[in-house]
Amino acid sequence: MKLIPKPTHGTQEWLLTRWRDENGQCVFGASDIPALMNASPYSNRSALLADKLAEPSVKPTNAVFERGNLLESPLLVNASRVLGTEIITPNVVYRDGRLSISLDGVDNEESPNVVVEAKTTTKYSVSSSDDLPAEWLWQGWAQQAVLQVPVWFSVLDRQMNLSVVELPDNPAAIEALSIEAEFFGNIVDSGDLSELDEAELQNFFADDIARIWKAEPTSIELPSDAWDWINQLEEARMLSKQGEELEKKAKDALAQMLLQNEFGTINGEQVISWKSQAGRASLDTVRLKAEHPELVEQYQKQGAPFRVMRIVKGKK
Repeated sequence: MKLIPKPTHGTQEWLLTRWRDENGQCVFGASDIPALMNASPYSNRSALLADKLAEPSVKPTNAVFERGNLLESPLLVNASRVLGTEIITPNVVYRDGRLSISLDGVDNEESPNVVVEAKTTTKYSVSSSDDLPAEWLWQGWAQQAVLQVPVWFSVLDRQMNLSVVELPDNPAAIEALSIEAEFFGNIVDSGDLSELDEAELQNFFADDIARIWKAEPTSIELPSDAWDWINQLEEARMLSKQGEELEKKAKDALAQMLLQNEFGTINGEQVISWKSQAGRASLDTVRLKAEHPELVEQYQKQGAPFRVMRIVKGKK
């Protein structure tokens, strides 16, 4: 196991420590493991593969992460009280093989005897290890695979209850995780996606495939049942357009009834409102380009390439 100085959480440097090791090989953070092991309700292996093939970039934070960051410290304090030992936030990343782990809390930075993972959730109620969701279990087993010490979860759950529960031992899960991380990491390192089986490809989303496979000016013969999907795509787009037209027609008719009134009632019961809202602030890009073209050039950012799927008209 190696100890690597931890960059500031959430920065580009921190993301890179969870993306590649010093030899340029793919590594996984603990939060990657649920997707790797098909246990994440928020991601999957195709999204993980796309993330590992493309260099990461800092993304805007959200309320869930901000809440977790704010409450991490008091949750570690509660874990210290329950476990009877001071829990601190380490300033290092723990790396072993394909795993590159940042930890919320340990009792000793250089040689931990216990690991604490701080969790806040509005989804789960947690009072014992039986309540730990699968994605948390896999994160904990990844931490245990590297540190080989007990892992505890300090939790503020959906009912605002505090608990400190221990990760159950599962050597078989840790072994499976190690095997899968090596297999998946080798695919990323080699770029040879032919090792992905057909069943796994069926779980990939179009957006992730577009990120993973770069478009080439080549052609492939599709199976005959592709016509079913082409027809469904065409029908879905037609229904979407019809929906937009129907929405506009309904809004026009209701607006003609409401006129200056904010509310509409039927039999005295309010059924619709049409209120004024403040206009959104926007940047006058036309004027900016005309008056300060040098600023536009300085701050203009080129978006990532993307693929567009269109139906080619012809005989079926």
